[in-house]
Amino acid sequence: MSFVQDKIWTINDIILWGIDYLKKKNIDSPRLSIELLLCQILGLSRLELYLNFDKPLTSNELSQLKILLKRLTKGEPIQYILGWTQFLSYKILLNKKVFIPRPETEMLVNIVCSHYKHKKDEALKILDIGCGSGAITIALADFFKNSEVTAIDIDDNAISQTKENIDYHKLTNASVFKLNILKESPEGKYDIIVSNPPYIPLKEYKELSPQVLKEPKVALTDDSDGLTFYRRFANIFSKILTETGNFYLEIGCNQADSVSKLFLSQGFQIKIEKDFQNIKRIIFSNRF
Repeated sequence: MSFVQDKIWTINDIILWGIDYLKKKNIDSPRLSIELLLCQILGLSRLELYLNFDKPLTSNELSQLKILLKRLTKGEPIQYILGWTQFLSYKILLNKKVFIPRPETEMLVNIVCSHYKHKKDEALKILDIGCGSGAITIALADFFKNSEVTAIDIDDNAISQTKENIDYHKLTNASVFKLNILKESPEGKYDIIVSNPPYIPLKEYKELSPQVLKEPKVALTDDSDGLTFYRRFANIFSKILTETGNFYLEIGCNQADSVSKLFLSQGFQIKIEKDFQNIKRIIFSNRF
């Protein structure tokens, strides 16, 4: 990758060049990717990029762009390069040691908010198990402003990243602490429990793309059959949910039947929602 020397490169020039370059490198969403990298370097929003199409880049800015493009084309997720990602309407700060939130998890949050919109202003107790970056916690704490949202995780990196995001969004109704959900149970009872646990079976984990494998293993797989956390949840949820409380969980491909059986055997009535790829993705209890 090289830029022609002695040529003035404007924002528009870089965008057009970058789209072509990233397409050849098989990078997803090439236009969005090059624009986000430019935003990062120039300290501009995407709208401001368009309003400054003719602005030339300095040699230092071009050098910075080369470095970021090299990281991107070597397979590093752009979210880690930027240090943040978009989750619903929220900017979620990220580091390389936490999982990158996906659109399926946005769906998980949207379902919770839709089901409880009539209780939006009530003082609910909400638990986010395996908080990772804190994306779920941030979205729920902002939507349910009068509620208390508690985030837990076993990983110190997740704890610190979630706390950073809570502080960044100035949320006073959210907190985070360390807890090993496979060995311990949270104190008290909750009206809503939400989780996107590690659900990729170990045999499938080994076949993931190199880019996904750059994310922390502990956030992706349970090092077993993918059902470890659901077994634990099925055993403890009746003890930590209120009488009318509900759980909402993200599940993996082809896990709906297995996970359903775990909760049905504990007396829960459950429902399942499919994602945008028609995959059974969200399982939740139905105690309304």
